[in-house]
Amino acid sequence: MNGNKRIAHYIKDVCDQIKNKEVHPAITLELENHFAEKIEDYRESGYGEEEATRIAIAEMGDPVDVGRHLHQAHKPRMEWGILAIVGILLAIGLVTLYSLHIAEDNRNLIGRQLVGIIIGTVVLVAILFWDYSKLKRYSKIVYFVTVILLLYTLLAGTPLNGIQYLDIGDSLLHFIAISPFLFIVALAGIFTEWKEHNCYTIVKVIMYFLPPCLLLTLSEYEFAVFLYVGGYIALVIAAKPKKLVILSFLAMVFACVGGMVYLFAKPYQLDRLFYFLNPYLEPDGRGYIIIQSLKTIQSASLWGQGFGASLDALPALESDYIFAYMVYIFGPIVGIAFFILGVMLLLRLLYTIRRVKDVYGSFLLSGMIVLFFMPFFWSIFKTVGLAPPITVNLPFVGFGIVHTVLQMALMGLVLNIYRRKDIQPLTKAS
Repeated sequence: MNGNKRIAHYIKDVCDQIKNKEVHPAITLELENHFAEKIEDYRESGYGEEEATRIAIAEMGDPVDVGRHLHQAHKPRMEWGILAIVGILLAIGLVTLYSLHIAEDNRNLIGRQLVGIIIGTVVLVAILFWDYSKLKRYSKIVYFVTVILLLYTLLAGTPLNGIQYLDIGDSLLHFIAISPFLFIVALAGIFTEWKEHNCYTIVKVIMYFLPPCLLLTLSEYEFAVFLYVGGYIALVIAAKPKKLVILSFLAMVFACVGGMVYLFAKPYQLDRLFYFLNPYLEPDGRGYIIIQSLKTIQSASLWGQGFGASLDALPALESDYIFAYMVYIFGPIVGIAFFILGVMLLLRLLYTIRRVKDVYGSFLLSGMIVLFFMPFFWSIFKTVGLAPPITVNLPFVGFGIVHTVLQMALMGLVLNIYRRKDIQPLTKAS
């Protein structure tokens, strides 16, 4: 048996112990690189090809032991802590909506929400076992297709409650709300490519930032702008460019967003953005909803008004003010516990980012954190008068099939990245 065949046989014995076949090519490449370097060192020391190969293989150790060690190091892992918190949040949301369903007695909130959870679970599982790294090659396509669909929605969509919806057959899709998620996923891949090729420039950063920002500003759905800008800033910071690039970009963001708001925002939108700072200036006008939300929180006893209690003081209880209703029926202790669960989930995700070896995966996680936690904390803070009272759906709790499926898909992607954090491709430099 010549040297090459002996090495190939050794590598095969190693890979036979690794059940996850997805990492076999990377392990094979790593071992081939290692053997090539070792054999070259021994040849330079005066050994022949066969003897150098024999010594290199002997130094590596028993292939079965090596394979078992690599199997443990690179097998997929599940982040059960994240999954458990998601399950608890979904359960709290269902119980809260069921209470509202009983209180209103005329809307099938639970049935429709269960449909969203079932579809979302299927999507989560499908994404969980998919190779997310394949998405990177389509990043620019996703970005430009989203720009085109967003422009089409603004120009030819069907208006509903002042917002344009995308017509899909006989159904209407809130594409404006979905577009920030698509943009951030696409930009994570684009930023990764720039970082890998060392072509990260402030000009490119601005060029990719401006078109979606302008279109979303024109959409009159304020939170989509905040979500997109927040996600973009997170990606820029995650890329770790020079401080000058970050500072220049942040200055440009504030200038552009401020200019767009000044030029295109309606008076009522500006009121919603700034009037929460002092709602008592017009307690029966622009500050009315904020004051009613605060009164609702204050009127809840320690353990709330009880399951199934009705509340008429606030609109859109199933979505915009679901957290206020939760505190109203269960009490502030449950509200605080819910907030702590969110903080725990945030800390788990921040911890996960540090353990992900893949650059693309870490970019995606950075964007996912903003896409999930900005609506999560905004929904809570606006209830207690600490954020503008704009339309935001509380993840996993607020009613809405599209929002539920979208948030489940986000968690599926997060779990996928964590699951594959130890099976990223290995290279000679590793």
